[in-house]
Parts: sequence; structure tokens; C-alpha cells
Amino acid sequence: MADLSDPERFVLLSEVGATLRLIQGEDDPPELIQQHGVLLFHAYHFWKEGQPFYQLETGVVRYLVETGPGLEEWTPSLPGAAGYLQLPQHLFWVPGGEDTPPESLDGFFWSAPDGENVSLLLTMGMRWDRPGLSVVPLPTLPLTAAGEWAAMAVRPDGQDFQSSLPGSELENLYAVEAGAEAVKLAMRVFWYLDTFPGSVADGIRGPEEGGGPRPSSLDSRRVVLGDR
Repeated sequence: MADLSDPERFVLLSEVGATLRLIQGEDDPPELIQQHGVLLFHAYHFWKEGQPFYQLETGVVRYLVETGPGLEEWTPSLPGAAGYLQLPQHLFWVPGGEDTPPESLDGFFWSAPDGENVSLLLTMGMRWDRPGLSVVPLPTLPLTAAGEWAAMAVRPDGQDFQSSLPGSELENLYAVEAGAEAVKLAMRVFWYLDTFPGSVADGIRGPEEGGGPRPSSLDSRRVVLGDR
């Protein structure tokens, strides 16, 4: 039986290879095949799980970044085998390089089909003026280490998520400068969903309710500040 739980083995399946050849553009560099393969891995498990889509409100994310969770009694648990966590629009930015501008972090796919290890895929660069998106796959991690990652101090100066982008202080924007910061943020979201199940509500908050543009045509589970 084919192993669908490991991203690297998933890409080697003949059916996946055939699909990737259809996706691959004629002028795409060969190294993009790995990114396409990991994206297909997460898209498959997202579909298989029923397309769980969580939209995080700004207050929840600011609480997780600035206050931090209490992890003493948390036994790491995920809200499902796969899904997507969408961050508030343009709140987190990934710094660019000399020839690349910063990109807004839209959110994360997560996949944990074996229930023991979790894989994350960052998605960013969702813009009206161009098609597609940028993706960054992160290493698969054991779920038992989720609490350690959520509590980890990533930057040497202790200023995780602090942004140095010009003007970021005006809107209190955040930055994700390393994969470890992205893992830390995702694990904190998992802690919140597990600890405060009453904070999850069905339905997307529309512009008339002060929630901004509709993030997706998919059904959404809105995550708000709430009680246990």
C-alpha cells in the first residue's frame, strides 16, 4: 500500500509524478518540482480531511504573540489530520532580499496523516496583481515536541516576531524571519484551538461586520478570543 503520510515518499508515487508533470510549466526551473510536490501533498490531505479552513481574528493572534500560552498542562493535540490556518491579512511579513520585496504571510497548511508527525507549508505573496502564491515547506516534526516549539525563544535577542520593516510600528505588524518562528506561531495556534474550543465559530465575518474581505469561497471556521 502506498505511503501517503510522508511528503518525500508522496512525491515519489507514480500518480503524483504524472500530476506534477501536468502542473509543471515549460519554463519552470527543475527545482520547483519539489515545491509543487509538497503543495500537492498538503492539498491532497486538506481535501481528504474535508477542507478545514480556520480564519484567525487579529485579537487571537496578538494574544498568542504578545502574551504567549500557558503550556504547563498541554498535551499536544491538533484540530484534525489536516487543514489550513489563515492569518489576518497583511499582519505578518516575511522579509525580502536584495532583489525581492517582503511578502505578506497568508497562513499555513498543516498535515499530520499518521497522527504522530506534523508537516507545515507556509503560503504567502497572495496579491491581486499577480497569479499564484509563494510556498515554503518546513521540516516534518514530531507532535510530541509541539509544546517545546511553542515556548521556544528563536531570536538571540528574544524579540521573536518583531518587524524591522519601515512603518511596521504604526500598525504593530509582525515579521517571520525564520522557519522556527513560523513553527512557533503554528504550534501556539494549535494550543489555542485545543485549549479554547469555544473560540471556534462557523461562518466568515464579512466586511459589513468589520472583518475585511471574504478570504475564500470555502466554508470557514472563525477563531475569536473566547472562553474554554
